[in-house]
Amino acid sequence: MTAESLHETLPPLYAKWVDDLLGGPIPRESRATCGSCAMRAPPGASSDDRGTFFDPLIKCCTYLPTLYNFLSGRILSDTHPAAAEGRATVEARIARGIGVSPLGLMPTPTFALLYGNSKQSFGKARALRCPHYLEDGGRCGVWANRESTCFTWFCKHVKGHTGYAFWREGLHQLLQAVEIDLARWCLLELNVSAEMLAAAMASKAWKGDAEAATGAALDNAADPEAHAKAWVEWRGREREFYLRCAELTGSLAWRDVLAICGPEARAQARATQDAYRKLTGNDPPAGLKAGTFQVVNLGRETVRLNTYSEYDPIEVPRMVLDLLAQFDGRPTQAVLDAIAEEEGVDIAPDLVRKMADFDLLVDIAKP
Repeated sequence: MTAESLHETLPPLYAKWVDDLLGGPIPRESRATCGSCAMRAPPGASSDDRGTFFDPLIKCCTYLPTLYNFLSGRILSDTHPAAAEGRATVEARIARGIGVSPLGLMPTPTFALLYGNSKQSFGKARALRCPHYLEDGGRCGVWANRESTCFTWFCKHVKGHTGYAFWREGLHQLLQAVEIDLARWCLLELNVSAEMLAAAMASKAWKGDAEAATGAALDNAADPEAHAKAWVEWRGREREFYLRCAELTGSLAWRDVLAICGPEARAQARATQDAYRKLTGNDPPAGLKAGTFQVVNLGRETVRLNTYSEYDPIEVPRMVLDLLAQFDGRPTQAVLDAIAEEEGVDIAPDLVRKMADFDLLVDIAKP
């Protein structure tokens, strides 16, 4: 097994920034397998269980990512033959003209309306399939330049909620702030006209949102008048604009990014560093108490539980479940010693760590 297989590989632009931020590799989320989707229903799954699993023809690609101007430009500038299919999907979005903003390729109003008002559709509704999803092999066409929502989302985490907290509550929040601020910065660096800047600032895209659904949008038709108002002097040169944005951001170091994005990104960066320390640590918390959970399957010897996510249940021996009440905030080692003496059961520290990672046990120091 190579060193690379033990660590997560990020999109190249972000990899150098995150490496500077964290100073070390990110452990691989080996349980979230994209090639052979970990959320496919296993053979023999009951009809009740099948509601949890994803459609294998779309997997988790039921999301329309915001490809900010510099990411769109990076995709368009990638002339490698292997990138051709994915590049064509971006060019098709630009040609359609729906959700095509100087800030980037935004979710279309129709998609935002469907996605925000449908339940139990993620991973299941083929109508929500990403336009960059390549049916040939079930691949992501923009994988090398995917945005932060896509590359920080995992269906399962090796360290449960601890992993989720790093990826979703830490790194994702940080890079979302970075993406929107860099997209805005690109407009300023390209010295767009006052008219174009005012239109961008007045748009929902300025905050990373989709525009409101209109009659034309519901028919998946572009609005030429709105498009002209948004692009002004760059109208008809959208592709060139995105390429220029990619050039501007491609040489930025992490210190440059923090200077551009300001205190919001710096605050999120500190939170991400703290989450990374917890992700890479192995010692159980000093004091623990029982968490909350839902029993999804009760076996004779083991029990499967939902804690932080329905996509990532944890299975533990029934006798361990019966001992959770022993964790009442006392020092963790004192509880383990008492269980060994009174119950004759030795609970390994790594199992305690796992139960804490999956919120079966909760650190009493948490607010």
